[in-house]
Amino acid sequence: MFGKIENLVFEGGGVLGIAYLGVLHYLFYNGFMGDVSRVAGTSAGAITACITSFNLPFWDIRKISGTLDYRKIPSKGQPEHIGFVLEDMSEVMGRFLGDVSCIYRLMNHYGWFSTDYFYSWMKEVIDGQFDFAKKLPPYTFEDFKNPSIHKDNRAFLDLYVIGTDISMKTTQIFSFETTPTMEVAEAVRISMSVPIFFEAVIKEQTDSLGNSFSNVFCDGGLMNNYPLNIFDNPAFNANLYEGANMSTLGIRFKNKLSRNEIDSLWKYIESLLRVSSYIQQQSYESNPMNKERSVIIDTKDIHPLDFDIGVNETTYHFLYRQGYIAAKEFFGDGRYGLI
Repeated sequence: MFGKIENLVFEGGGVLGIAYLGVLHYLFYNGFMGDVSRVAGTSAGAITACITSFNLPFWDIRKISGTLDYRKIPSKGQPEHIGFVLEDMSEVMGRFLGDVSCIYRLMNHYGWFSTDYFYSWMKEVIDGQFDFAKKLPPYTFEDFKNPSIHKDNRAFLDLYVIGTDISMKTTQIFSFETTPTMEVAEAVRISMSVPIFFEAVIKEQTDSLGNSFSNVFCDGGLMNNYPLNIFDNPAFNANLYEGANMSTLGIRFKNKLSRNEIDSLWKYIESLLRVSSYIQQQSYESNPMNKERSVIIDTKDIHPLDFDIGVNETTYHFLYRQGYIAAKEFFGDGRYGLI
């Protein structure tokens, strides 16, 4: 059914995104990446999409991805303004309330954990693809479209990152076309900021009349965790089939509908988020063509937010292999085995 793959779309899924390396391994070594010009993703999928957009050989993508320390992602770092607000009270409050930094962050930034570590890592990864002599960071979507400032003048693939604008109650697509001056690292940070679990990103903006206002952004998965239809537009492919762009390959995780035992606030929040994902699942199933263009990875019982995982550990290798197996089953036997 595929003539050639021009677009890749990655679903959100926390640590399950490790499996995307296995899929990319298969795609690269079986000749499916040559025509890819656009990548899109939500949350963990946005991270993979961003790194893939650098247009590097597979082993460079794998090496970069391996530098992310998952255990550091849910950071409890001290919020920016807590020093002068709680400095004298934090020790006393901590005895009664637990982690004061996290409580302060939850009340003021709407999430328990900081994303500072991830943001710093993402910026460092992106910075490594640019020539500092030609332009200093931060780097925007506009910069991603300018090969003259990239290392080796290498052209990037077009990148689309999905976030949620809570203030406007809508999905936000970050891209060269829609947000050229947006810092890419911040867009990816927004996309992976699971509501309440991670702090939201509050952006100061100005309207056409010069009035300032703040918008609150969080995880794109809240409204569009699997943006498979992002390229279902004649602007990307004039020959849509039953409304679908069959030059798009999506990669997602096997959806498991099960009853959740709710016995804590975190379980309650998780269940609320899953309700949103099941509504999106119904939309996905409404068009049979969606399944025809989706690699579906079975990650068994691994929890998306279980960040206690390392590159050289069994779970990491299991997810990697499951991604490879899913791609192989989708396309049939390939020419190369898993290394």
